[in-house]
Amino acid sequence: MSEFSSCLTETRRYGAQSDVAAYRFTVNGVSLLNYLAEDGIKWTRFDVEAPDTGRTLDGVMHRGRVATKVRLDITCRPLTSSEAALVLRAILPEYVTVRYIDPQDGSVTRTMYSNNIPTICATVNPDGTALWKDLSFPLIER
Repeated sequence: MSEFSSCLTETRRYGAQSDVAAYRFTVNGVSLLNYLAEDGIKWTRFDVEAPDTGRTLDGVMHRGRVATKVRLDITCRPLTSSEAALVLRAILPEYVTVRYIDPQDGSVTRTMYSNNIPTICATVNPDGTALWKDLSFPLIER
């Protein structure tokens, strides 16, 4: 099941109002939707805290939220060398423009960055072609 199919199933199940046919996942204008594993986008909202955030000796938490940011953890399906290269080139710039459907804000465009991108060369065929699996990377809001 593709990410689109998975999203479509969830929309039908829960009656969401969004237009699933318009679902997109692009990085710098390159659509990466077809390269994602099933359930290949994990969304996380995190808080950026002030330096003095923490617990006092009486155990009370004192927060100083400076901002909230979004992190997408992306997992790809097994990719050919040319597909892996396309994905890796799309996320290579220091900052990238990402368009996707956000569960909190709907259709969004965010500036994000990526780092620490592992993958495994699963198969090398006699003709020299390779299959790459478990390519994953974060996209973190700037």
